[in-house]
Amino acid sequence: MARDRARARPTARGIVLVLLGVALAVAGYWERQAVLLVPAALCLGIVLLGAWWVLGTATRVRVTAPGVLEEGQHAALRIAADRRQAGDRWATWAPGPERYLHLEGTLDDDGAAEVPLGDQPRGRWRLAPVEVTSLDPFRVMRSTRSVDPRSSVVVGPALLSVPSASLRSNREAGQQSQTRNADEIDAMVREWRPGDPQRRVHWRQSAKRGQLMVRQEANPATDDLLVLVDTAGAAGRGRDAEDRLARAACSIVRALAGRDRIVQVAETGAPSIATADWRDRDAALAAFATLAAVARGEPAQREGAAAHVVALEEAAPERWTLAPGSTLWLVADLDAPHTRLMPGSRVRVQRWIDGVGPARELR
Repeated sequence: MARDRARARPTARGIVLVLLGVALAVAGYWERQAVLLVPAALCLGIVLLGAWWVLGTATRVRVTAPGVLEEGQHAALRIAADRRQAGDRWATWAPGPERYLHLEGTLDDDGAAEVPLGDQPRGRWRLAPVEVTSLDPFRVMRSTRSVDPRSSVVVGPALLSVPSASLRSNREAGQQSQTRNADEIDAMVREWRPGDPQRRVHWRQSAKRGQLMVRQEANPATDDLLVLVDTAGAAGRGRDAEDRLARAACSIVRALAGRDRIVQVAETGAPSIATADWRDRDAALAAFATLAAVARGEPAQREGAAAHVVALEEAAPERWTLAPGSTLWLVADLDAPHTRLMPGSRVRVQRWIDGVGPARELR
């Protein structure tokens, strides 16, 4: 909710009228000249009338903040006031990493204005208070109302469309690998519990152990709803690298969620991406607006069972063991050379060119 404060003070003309009115009133009283009280009352009355005017009109100022934007979209702040404030001056500071640009202008004939804030980089940028200065018709009183929107401009990464064919995961290979490993690794099964469905009973392990055993939760390698963003690998590589990673990851997550699926997002670095309904464009942009590449206190866990792993190509290690059935997305600049990787068996490697999207499958 916006917070506003108002202050009124007389202009130079108002100060002169106040002093003149007081002087005439004192002279009329001292000299016993009642005729001097008329101009004294007139001078003071004009000042009081001006004060009433500016205080009455300045209370109607409203500021509307822009919604969630993508990189490259123009942000605009809207000011709405009373028609009587047409021509009044407004002033504020542009949001962004550094507030150095002072913006000012006048309200139009309808007492409104649209303040262009320019293109802002990805992130959340707090809006500065907007000051609207009003003058009464006699120019004797000035009222300055400071309206704080108490909100931020949220700029998310630029989204790209992802073809459905690029989102496929090698589910068959992952399932076959899971089946072979389940017979060899005891951790893949557990004892049967009431409520476990019959389809999850592992008959071979049940016969071997003499009691009903069920498979653990499905192998995440075959679950194309889990997206792992390698923020730890992008740590220390600059803002441009973080933005490239955010653009690719957000586009992939949005494309997966657009297929009526529940998507989970995890990070290898310190958590910076908020949980959101990824089907909602504004919610997804707001969540990835805060993506920051910060390494964890403990060593980052790169090896995982995520179905889609999004990483910077220049930050990916030569040997990276991923679960069978995974898809590794390597984010690179348009003119960046290709890096050879060994991500593991049955892992699909897809190159993502920043600003273009999926380029080609490397393996």
